[in-house]
Amino acid sequence: MTAGLAPGSTDLGAVRLHWLAAGDGPLVLCLHGFPDHAPTLRPLVEHLAGAGFRAVAPFMRGYAPSTVDAPGFEPAALARDALDLADALAPGRPVRLVGHDWGGVAALHAAQWAPARVERVVSVAMPHARAFATALRRDPGQLRRSWYEFLFLAEGFAERVVADDGMAFLDRLVAEWSPGGAMLPEEWEAVKRTLALPGVIPAALGYYRAALLAGRRDPALAEVAAAWAEPVPVPALLIVGADDGCIAPSVSEGQERYFTGPYRREVIPGVGHWPHREAPAVVEPMIAEFLAA
Repeated sequence: MTAGLAPGSTDLGAVRLHWLAAGDGPLVLCLHGFPDHAPTLRPLVEHLAGAGFRAVAPFMRGYAPSTVDAPGFEPAALARDALDLADALAPGRPVRLVGHDWGGVAALHAAQWAPARVERVVSVAMPHARAFATALRRDPGQLRRSWYEFLFLAEGFAERVVADDGMAFLDRLVAEWSPGGAMLPEEWEAVKRTLALPGVIPAALGYYRAALLAGRRDPALAEVAAAWAEPVPVPALLIVGADDGCIAPSVSEGQERYFTGPYRREVIPGVGHWPHREAPAVVEPMIAEFLAA
């Protein structure tokens, strides 16, 4: 258990999500990405709790202690998990979503598919899916940054690459994404301990395989999946690190056309792929103010 946060879990049928929470008030789900886990969001959760929210950070499906052997890891499943968890924790009330990296994919997709259930959405370091897909096709610079995604499609080999030598591959990847450092050493070691649990690395890589390989997607989620390219109709905030080595800030330039609700983009100087960890004094109040508006 992370100090200051109350643990819990919720059975959603296909998966059980474990989570860490603090505060009382309107529900905010804080969704982590890769390579990461829920405890890294502790400072943001505590800040939002202090701002009058009930902030809950789930371990995403595939990340122990949540269900590791989930039936699938496509963005539609992540979005449905977020909405189902919100329904379980705050029945009949809209939710505010904050997502980083893959958590941002889930948050934006949930807002696209079920805008009546999402009050506001914050995506940290993750642009709209159409903007990112376009960059992968047309922007050689972003394609070079995303080389690891294609490595992750090599099932079996990719797992060995990630796990070898104490996950040195991830050490290098995170250093490239956030040159100034995104986590304290003990926090990063805790992330690696989560990834080292049985089945977690294949599950984490399964996110990329399900996103890029149509054969890895669940036909039962076709309706949810079809919303991936839709505009986001709810108030949205995108927070970008100016030095993000994973997704270039230029990818999200001009993406206003993918948002039909109020939209704001903030570029934070001097930080990389984890703006909420690298510049908390700037980013945490920014998120809290946006969610409270």
